[in-house]
Amino acid sequence: MLDITKTFDTSKPIIAMVHMQDCGDIERTKDAAIADSEKLIRGGVDGLLFENWNLDGYVAKEPMIEIMREVSKIANMPTGVNVLPFEYEIAFEVAKVSGADFVQLDTFVDKLKTSYYGNNVIEIDPLKVMQARKDMGLKDVALVVNLQTKHYWTEPITKTLETSAMEAIRNGADALVVTGSITGAKTPKEKLYKVNAVCRDTPVFIGSGLDESNVEELLPLADGAIVGTSLKAGGITENQVDSDRVRRLMSVVHQIRRQVV
Repeated sequence: MLDITKTFDTSKPIIAMVHMQDCGDIERTKDAAIADSEKLIRGGVDGLLFENWNLDGYVAKEPMIEIMREVSKIANMPTGVNVLPFEYEIAFEVAKVSGADFVQLDTFVDKLKTSYYGNNVIEIDPLKVMQARKDMGLKDVALVVNLQTKHYWTEPITKTLETSAMEAIRNGADALVVTGSITGAKTPKEKLYKVNAVCRDTPVFIGSGLDESNVEELLPLADGAIVGTSLKAGGITENQVDSDRVRRLMSVVHQIRRQVV
């Protein structure tokens, strides 16, 4: 298992989402993503996670690589990639070419129902995921996986969150992500308690709803967090990054880190 926390120069890293959004043409899409990345970097986040928020994964592949290469010229910080909905092979290709440090998957061991595929139930084979990572020569790229995740419906709900966590670890996950029910929804403390109880040696990340109003409550319960919507203007996912929101959140995060030390 790779220890993703060692990728960062700090404890409890804040990984900020860079949503690739369809801005009408691909050049404007790239410009918007780079502008968001610059704001996040200046605001002091610890890493960036690039995601095709409302772009088809195949359409987003090459632009995502270009964006990540361009951002790497601005700052040297850990980066990751998630290609929605479950396009892990594309994500691995992007990671290989761009030099990303980790790949996030929205599912790994859970059956999910998604409108992406006509509300059908989708199940990813974790053995195929791990084989694809090996075939791509990505043994040093961490695999960060969501548990019974937001965006989708778990269908059917036949196992506990703890079971999903243990299955993910057993199948090779390097870090686990716990989320609220929808994008931007606060991650319940109870979920973090449950997952922490069964995976003491695997990092657990908050995956949704972290903001300046609850970061003091939630961040001490996790090894880090992935933050997106709360850093956008008005707290709306489709908006551009709000620099003031980034600075305010990171100011509280720094206080928490000093207390932990």
